[in-house]
Amino acid sequence: MVESHAHVPIPSDPVERIRALRVLREVYRRGKKPGFEVTYRTVSGSTCGPYYVARWRRDSKFRHGRTLYLGKPENESVRFTEWLVSLDRSEVLELARHLMRNLRSVLKTLLTEVSSLPYKRARCVLTRGLALAFDARPSNSPRIRDLLEELPDRLESFLVRTLGGWPAHYSSHLNKIIRSRRKSLDGRHEVPDVQLELERWRLRHDR
Repeated sequence: MVESHAHVPIPSDPVERIRALRVLREVYRRGKKPGFEVTYRTVSGSTCGPYYVARWRRDSKFRHGRTLYLGKPENESVRFTEWLVSLDRSEVLELARHLMRNLRSVLKTLLTEVSSLPYKRARCVLTRGLALAFDARPSNSPRIRDLLEELPDRLESFLVRTLGGWPAHYSSHLNKIIRSRRKSLDGRHEVPDVQLELERWRLRHDR
């Protein structure tokens, strides 16, 4: 439990904790609270939902928005984010800074454990470790970026994706690629390399 935030409705499920941590990491990065929005999906003519997302619109500082999927109403990360947006901005930023210090402690501890492990095993350890960020003791150094750079490339890439999520509107970009490839293959479906296409998308939009 975060000692200075005993009232925080921290998710108990590790996956839900990581979703909550992703929201707080984006709060820390952007310096603002997310929007808490409900969405619906249409599948084969049927509407599914509601599903919830945390969303940051683009602004003068950030040219691109960010959307983090939280899922169904009963998910703990949904309740956490709903509670988060009810707070004052100063309280939200304080909590985000506290969790980022905890995250540095977790990553610093995990570095020595995962560097020599096989990739799949290291991913499991890293994922479990991220869920413990709510319970860790705060650390003031080193920076998260410094810690990530000490990881092997594939593990750094995995960790960045796990914490960051996809940019807003990336899924619509991917759908366009799929439709285009269907046409070029006379209606046959080819699944693109999602991670490769995401990196290409980021290179074009982050200039």
